[in-house]
Amino acid sequence: MVRRRLVVAGFVGAILAGLLFWPVVMGYTLTAGEKAAADVAECHNVRTGKTTKLVCTGTWRTHDGHTGSGEIYGLDRDDAGRTGVPVRIGPMGPYAGGFARNGILFIGLIPLVLAAMVLPVFVAGLAGPGRTMARRLLAEPGDGLVVLIGRKDVCHPDGRPYATRRTAKPPPGYSRLELPGRHRRNYERSTLEVLAGISRDATTFSALYGSGGEPLMLIERRTSKDYQPESVMLDATGTAKMMVRRTTVHPTLRYTLLSPDGQHVGSAEPVGSGATTMKVMDVHGREVATIARLGRRWVLRAVPSAPPLLRDAAITLTFSLIGMD
Repeated sequence: MVRRRLVVAGFVGAILAGLLFWPVVMGYTLTAGEKAAADVAECHNVRTGKTTKLVCTGTWRTHDGHTGSGEIYGLDRDDAGRTGVPVRIGPMGPYAGGFARNGILFIGLIPLVLAAMVLPVFVAGLAGPGRTMARRLLAEPGDGLVVLIGRKDVCHPDGRPYATRRTAKPPPGYSRLELPGRHRRNYERSTLEVLAGISRDATTFSALYGSGGEPLMLIERRTSKDYQPESVMLDATGTAKMMVRRTTVHPTLRYTLLSPDGQHVGSAEPVGSGATTMKVMDVHGREVATIARLGRRWVLRAVPSAPPLLRDAAITLTFSLIGMD
């Protein structure tokens, strides 16, 4: 979802800016700041709240004759009274002692280095099960529908188009399907969701068109501040055929499939742990389709005997999973 990604990018950018501010400023100051010689007048402790810090003041003169006075950073108490102390002047003022005395200002790099080491392993661990299963689904022999599903298209493994997804409007004469028993969210709406404007009370429509441009089905996506999201699969005329309703997210992501009259006709849950693999089952618990994430796309493989209605419900479910990305 674009809004979610923009807000996440904003948060990450703000955190990175905070962590990198001092390392960048000090790196510039200590390597490219203007050179000067300082005369240290005094060093004394200044109390700020519950802590004290050493403040050294004096005057300095740059190589081209410019002078200044005020606080000089990177000094020790023993530097009081010294003259001709080498300093570098940057955006935050004059600093003495080079990297050795100002190393603490580079502490913001530590979490970035740790994140650079840990994050790839963490992401690989989350994506690994889905990627492994997706490749297995693509490699398995046998009949049945096998497609790769992205945000705007569905294609066969060889790249041939299967369907295209476009934004749509409610069809003429559309009647909203309401079924009892919608599950409440089992977690509070996060600040990220609020800022991104997601998981709000909203209804959107999209249409799926075949490779020849023929309408295949409509998908009505409903989100809510208080309830779990649900999607309604409609035929090309706008008649409801199936509801894909999310029941839980934590600790396990689960969905239930309901007919327009409210009958339970199937379900979906992860294969193992995590949310990058899903199996879709009929009302008797027989697996009719398996879904697994492969990068930005999801691989769907339906068994040859899968009823077309449940097969299309699995496609609808996959678009719901993509909406969670």
